[in-house]
Amino acid sequence: MSYKALYRIYRPQDFNEVAGQKHITTTLKNALVNDKVAHAYLFSGPRGTGKTSIAKIFAKAVNCVKAPTENPCNECENCKGIQSGVISDIIEIDAASNNGVDEIREIRDKVKYLPGYVKYKVYIIDEVHMLSTGAFNALLKTLEEPPQHVIFILCTTEPQKIPLTIHSRCQRFDFKSITTKDIISKLKEIVELEKLNIEEEALAQIAIHAEGGLRDAISLLDQASSYSPEKITLDDVNQISGAVSAQMLIGLAEALVQGNSTKAIELLDALITEGKEVKKINMNLIEFFRDILMARNLRNLDENNYLYKDEQFIQLSKMISNKMTLYILDVLINAANEIKWSNSPKIYLELAFIKITDNEVSSSSRIISMIDDLENRLSEVEKIKEDVDNYKEKESENRILEIVNKAEETEEKDLLEDINIEEQQYEDELDEETPQEVFEKQLCDDIDETYSIEFVESILNNGDRQDKSILINKWNNISKTYSNDEEKYIAQILETGTVVASAVNKIIITFPSVSICNKLMNDSNKKFAINILARHYNRKIDFIALPDSVFTDITDEFKALWTQNKGGYINLSKIRCEGLVNVNKEVIENETETKPKIVTDALDLFGDIVKVKK
Repeated sequence: MSYKALYRIYRPQDFNEVAGQKHITTTLKNALVNDKVAHAYLFSGPRGTGKTSIAKIFAKAVNCVKAPTENPCNECENCKGIQSGVISDIIEIDAASNNGVDEIREIRDKVKYLPGYVKYKVYIIDEVHMLSTGAFNALLKTLEEPPQHVIFILCTTEPQKIPLTIHSRCQRFDFKSITTKDIISKLKEIVELEKLNIEEEALAQIAIHAEGGLRDAISLLDQASSYSPEKITLDDVNQISGAVSAQMLIGLAEALVQGNSTKAIELLDALITEGKEVKKINMNLIEFFRDILMARNLRNLDENNYLYKDEQFIQLSKMISNKMTLYILDVLINAANEIKWSNSPKIYLELAFIKITDNEVSSSSRIISMIDDLENRLSEVEKIKEDVDNYKEKESENRILEIVNKAEETEEKDLLEDINIEEQQYEDELDEETPQEVFEKQLCDDIDETYSIEFVESILNNGDRQDKSILINKWNNISKTYSNDEEKYIAQILETGTVVASAVNKIIITFPSVSICNKLMNDSNKKFAINILARHYNRKIDFIALPDSVFTDITDEFKALWTQNKGGYINLSKIRCEGLVNVNKEVIENETETKPKIVTDALDLFGDIVKVKK
């Protein structure tokens, strides 16, 4: 057989050629130069990361004619003999097929004999975790005090299976998965030397598919060159690796996000017909939605991942929220666990698709979609705040101008002086406060009527942890407790909150959104909510809705005061605003025309500070 696999041809011959394990090669080179070679080493790490290659390089380096040296010369008779395998003093043993006591006893009996050709006998035991308990026990004494001419190098992918007594007798080196960047760099060297024609995207896909194993990457490149000798494309790599193409993944993801279960299952059938494994399809989808999360939340993305540059992928990542992406990932990961042990994996993936696209009222995907829609509407309302800021600033300037004109007309010097003072004070305030601060200050006026700190004090001072646990255990089913459409909407919003404190007949519920708190504390909505809670728990429960950040500040103050007072009734500071408003304050407007929905939402959220321009 004349052909030699690429991974064997391009196995590193010295430490400088090793990719991605600088922390190990540097340590070993320093030990060699300073003649601090240990008698036993344990190399552990994922497959294809260089454990056996480094062991052979080390064996050459300690026996090189030029030793002590940090690298074997690869020119002397010793280096060439070890490389070709003709020197019998370097013994490589596969523990998977030689794992019995007798094999290890044979090693123990032979180590006392001096090497025949070189300075050190080196035993490289691969997959050492496969040794039996008796074999490990037989190796212990020899490993602890071997003759001076013997070095043991144990290699394993599962170090947790090796007894601690073996660990303690070795210097351990942990090999890490090789980065995609380093794999691509090494593959480019091989491509250039072999004069292969391959697309950049195909090279990146090989590196990603290898999952940190350089040997796997080189083997896949070798296979791809045999499959398509003229030019290796991305589709070629996907065909031989069983991976799903980016375009097909985008199509599947769009169908799931849009709630089109029929199209998603049709695409799944097409992939299975092409020969793709269900397990691989599911894993590719998990990686795809993981990439969406990365694209949405990280600034520095992996430049080697070509998917981040795809325009369709970028548009899809903008369409979907973090909540929906995490929900889809949760469903797919659960499906992966079921697929692993099933004889009918396709069924579980189809069920996962249906669950993701479920559009029934009580389904999790529908609730998440409704919350996303609500947040989008609230973001539109936030835009009105800017108009309100500009309006209030302009109104204040007009008021000052009107007073000044009046003073000039009446020629009352005293009044004019007062006006000048007032004008100067107002200008100073404008210098100190931004329009946003002025807006927030006015929002904070008189919120105690809606957000009573006394109500919060009565709960925290009389907290009942057992009742809180009872409430939490049944909280996720609130959305099923309603009697009409208005209550259904309120029930779904309630379920997105968290019960953080209970005094049996009074509770505190927190939400991530300030606007949702204002919505729930409106009199009519709160009555609906109280009725829902009463039916769900068979007792009347009053509540206050607070943003997470506000409640965190309240609890911090409560704990500090409790520590200072060592018990007793705790009185707290008034609730700070952060966008909370007195939602039940009447809007004094004599407008009779019908207002657009976006305006009514703004009025509900911000009260009488909103002025609608004609």
